[in-house]
Amino acid sequence: MREAEPWTVPEESLRLVDEIAARIRPDDCSLEAWFSAYARRHRARLAADLRLVERHVAPGARVLEYGAVPPVLTAALARRGYRVSAVDLRPERFATAIRDLGLDVVRCDVERERVPFEDAAFDAVLFNEIFEHLRIDPIATLRDVRRVLAPAGRLLLSTPNLRSLRGLRQLVVHNRGHAVSGDVYDQYEKLETLGHMGHVREYTTREVEEFLSRVGFRVEAIVFRGGHGRGLVGLAERLLPSLRPFFSVVAAKAPAPAGERG
Repeated sequence: MREAEPWTVPEESLRLVDEIAARIRPDDCSLEAWFSAYARRHRARLAADLRLVERHVAPGARVLEYGAVPPVLTAALARRGYRVSAVDLRPERFATAIRDLGLDVVRCDVERERVPFEDAAFDAVLFNEIFEHLRIDPIATLRDVRRVLAPAGRLLLSTPNLRSLRGLRQLVVHNRGHAVSGDVYDQYEKLETLGHMGHVREYTTREVEEFLSRVGFRVEAIVFRGGHGRGLVGLAERLLPSLRPFFSVVAAKAPAPAGERG
């Protein structure tokens, strides 16, 4: 199933994202400029992520969010009545906001550790803009995602679309293998400047589908997102949704192979 954005992001969702972002400040003042730019650039994506959860996850469900910092979406989901837990590599960067918003965010290096939750504990897992950052063992990380999902659980994963018009232009014109990230050095430098890795690489929809299938998921829908620039680029992104710069995957937890737990 392939979908071009099947809805217009409601204004109320955008207002909620803006309201929460206005209440958040990093504890480390050196991150102020980064967070301000993040809140401005990602507001529409965060509102769309919220809407996607509401389409595919029942109200009041237990949700686990990976990579919660900055905790804008975490707080928005909690405000909409979801029972949200979250993990992040360094939640102390926004410890005051997490406390003031009453959020449940625990520290976990999901590339090296199992998340500290029981098997089948969650109805849904959000893995938004995380996959492209994984640099150690994505198989182990996604297997652990599957572990904590209930049998009928859903994985919602979003990531840049390497086979987008922008990705193709970067490769052909600029000799760079990415759609939305920057210089390779800059992505690794984020380990020092922000406390988390930048983009290791970006993926096509086929690559993500094949990967998730082998880990134990069944992809149910792909939603192509973002783009709509001016001129011919914007026109192409409207007419051919698969050329948009991001996509979201909705996947179900598939039955475990014989002899495998979970």
